[in-house]
Amino acid sequence: MARRFNDGVFGNPEINPASFVCDNTSIIGRVIIEKDVIVAPTASIRADEGAPFRICKGCNIQDGVQMHGLFNKFIEVGEEKYSIYIGSHSSIAHGALIHGPTLICKKTFVGFKAIIHNSKIGRNCYIGIGAIVNGVTIAERRFVADGMVVNNQEMADALPMVSPHNTEFNKEVVDYNKGLVILHKKRKKSKK
Repeated sequence: MARRFNDGVFGNPEINPASFVCDNTSIIGRVIIEKDVIVAPTASIRADEGAPFRICKGCNIQDGVQMHGLFNKFIEVGEEKYSIYIGSHSSIAHGALIHGPTLICKKTFVGFKAIIHNSKIGRNCYIGIGAIVNGVTIAERRFVADGMVVNNQEMADALPMVSPHNTEFNKEVVDYNKGLVILHKKRKKSKK
């Protein structure tokens, strides 16, 4: 069963009923999950040091993803401050690590086992498998190749544009996972 800690010290998770959190996940602290989000098994979303986190509508947080933040370190989105903010219709793929303070703008794909820390990623970006992004701002529609390490702003500014293929890939992943939200919710309801 998914563990959701509500001890009042770190705040309480807020999970939209139109989302689905799989069993064997852990969500701790002030984590806001909007509608049509799926959180897959073994994900660990820990807002017990840095908080709050926001995962916007239509995102998929895949198996083994880890999220954590640093105490009193924030990124700003509009008038609000967050430790981690994942924009709508983004994919955080299997085994990725997102460590705050981090902003990932909408329609961005973060590949398997990628690591993002203390960074701002623009919308419609593609972060490759095993890539490491640390301490930089990446403009929108940029491509980070598999295994690449981007840890200074000069490297981030020189990144190539993302291909239409990669943008379409994220859309396909998002659309499929939104269907999984519906499927899993139906299955869970039928077991009751």
